[in-house]
Amino acid sequence: MTAIGRGREAELAARWSAGMWRGATLQSERGETFRVIFEGRRGGGAGPDFRDAVLARADGTRLYGDIELHLRPAGWYAHGHSSDPRYNGLALHVVLTRGTRDPTETALASGRTVPLIVLGGEPPLPLPQARAGWPCAVSPRQDMTDLLRHAGMARFTEHATHLEQELRSCSISPARESAWDAPNRVLWLAMAEALGYGRDRATLRRLGAALLDTHSVPSGHAALPGVERMRARGLLVWHERWRQDGPWHSVETAIRHGDPRRAVRALIAELRVAERGSVSSQRAAIVAVNVTLPFATALATMRRDDTLARQSLALYQAWPGLPSNQIVREMARTLGLSRLPRGAVTQQGLHHLWQSLCHEKQCERCPCHCL
Repeated sequence: MTAIGRGREAELAARWSAGMWRGATLQSERGETFRVIFEGRRGGGAGPDFRDAVLARADGTRLYGDIELHLRPAGWYAHGHSSDPRYNGLALHVVLTRGTRDPTETALASGRTVPLIVLGGEPPLPLPQARAGWPCAVSPRQDMTDLLRHAGMARFTEHATHLEQELRSCSISPARESAWDAPNRVLWLAMAEALGYGRDRATLRRLGAALLDTHSVPSGHAALPGVERMRARGLLVWHERWRQDGPWHSVETAIRHGDPRRAVRALIAELRVAERGSVSSQRAAIVAVNVTLPFATALATMRRDDTLARQSLALYQAWPGLPSNQIVREMARTLGLSRLPRGAVTQQGLHHLWQSLCHEKQCERCPCHCL
């Protein structure tokens, strides 16, 4: 086999992704040791090579964060990562070799430094045999489906509870020159943030807050990265669409629109913005499942509207599915599923297990391990 040092970073990344160093103890140039519990999931696009890695320190405590790979330390600076805030969540910088004049740690844009790991040669195992399965990968499939549905319902309840707390606290102050009441303001900001799921959700929420307060486009939004700029256009269309009464009246009408299947189509149509794909049908579905339906449940609970509560839950349970993302695909691999689960509830169940347990690899607490 050709040595990695003679190849490209892509080969090193492929081997890291395959789990070649899972279970291995790596020593940094500063002398610290880290055992690789989980090598992380592929980052994709701009930003660190691997996200959400889990490492164990010598004292047994855990370190969570991102991983960046290079052949040599100089690649960090050559690629401009030292001034890029997207790398501020780094846990380790892993390289194949280091020269005598190279630094022994890596500086981030935040001013923090992270350990530098030098692998120094070939990985310890051949590639096809590298990755061992997680304990949950041998669970019975029917039991797993039931568990994922239960987890999906738990995620829905968590979202609804959070939105109910926001509604009860009314911490969002009234907008100037706005007739929108507290429910419309809470829903609007949550929907604006949902446009940024998987990207810069904080920026989309800030843009939503600015529109809520001034009804004008904040300066600088045109300088946003491509996807955020496209979603910002969708947010502007939403604002104009619901400017008079706020989003809730239109959303509620769609939710109450007949049987669940018809209501699903009506809600997607209400949220979709066709202009340059600003809010695609897929993104509209993500907003609906994660925000508008839990919000409807929260508001129905406060107003004791049993009909709205039943209809919101029926829509969630009937939702045919959401576009896959990195978390869903990673969890499907972790659980040893032969295909992605069908339906929004089970897909949301994968998200719930990731967020509550698998993100930190708390395998001993995971119900999948007990099936």
